[in-house]
Amino acid sequence: MPRPVPQDYPPDWPATRESRWAKPFTRFLLFLVARYEIIGRENIPDPPYIIVSNHMSFWDIPAINYAIPFGTVGLAARKYKGTRLEPLFRLYPLIWVEQFSADRRALRDAITVLKAGVPLGIAPEGTRSRVGALIQGRPGVAFIATRTNVPILPACVWGTEKILKVPRPKVVARFGKPFRLPEGKASGDQLEAYTEQIMCAIAALLPEKYHGYYAGNPLIEEMRRIVT
Repeated sequence: MPRPVPQDYPPDWPATRESRWAKPFTRFLLFLVARYEIIGRENIPDPPYIIVSNHMSFWDIPAINYAIPFGTVGLAARKYKGTRLEPLFRLYPLIWVEQFSADRRALRDAITVLKAGVPLGIAPEGTRSRVGALIQGRPGVAFIATRTNVPILPACVWGTEKILKVPRPKVVARFGKPFRLPEGKASGDQLEAYTEQIMCAIAALLPEKYHGYYAGNPLIEEMRRIVT
C-alpha cells in the first residue's frame, strides 16, 4: 500500500471522506452497466510507479481505478474544476492539469507524488480519443518517468466506449509487465522516442483494432515481448 503522504503534499490530498466508498460504488456501477473483467492484476508492482493507459471514455477512469490500489493519484483536466462533474473526479486523489500545455506546477506535483512513494496514473494521450482508438501520445509521462526513475506500468481498457450504447458490453481492464526508461533529463527527440515506446507498450496490450495512430508500428511487437 502507498506510504502516508507528507503534510506539504501539493495536490488535493488527503482523499475526501467520500473517496472511501469509491471502490464499492465503482464495483456496483461497473457490474451494473458492463460485463467487467480484469487481466494481469498480478503485474502491478510495489509503489511508486506510473500507470499509463489509453483513454476513450469517462468510464475508463472507474474501470482502471477499481483494479488498482486505493490512493493512486490521477491527473484531471483543470477545465472540469468547478463544474458539476468535479465531485466525481474528487472520488479519487488527483492533480489538476492544464491540458495541451507544459503545466510545470502539475509536473512538479506529479514528481512529488512519486517521491512520496505513491503511485501515479496518467493517460499519455492527454485527452479522450474521439476516434475509438489510440491517438498520438504526449511527452509528459516520459518527462516524469526519466526524472523519477520509477517503473512504468502499462495498462489499457476497451469496451468502455460501448457502455450505455449497448446492453452490458464486455469491458476489459488489462495490465502488462512494468518496464523502465533510462534515468536522466531527456528532452526533445529523446522524449518523443520514449513517448512512442510508452504508447506502443499500451498498444501491445490492446486488440489491434484499437491501435489507431500507432497501427503497424514495428515497436509494438518489440514492446509486446517486454510487457506480456
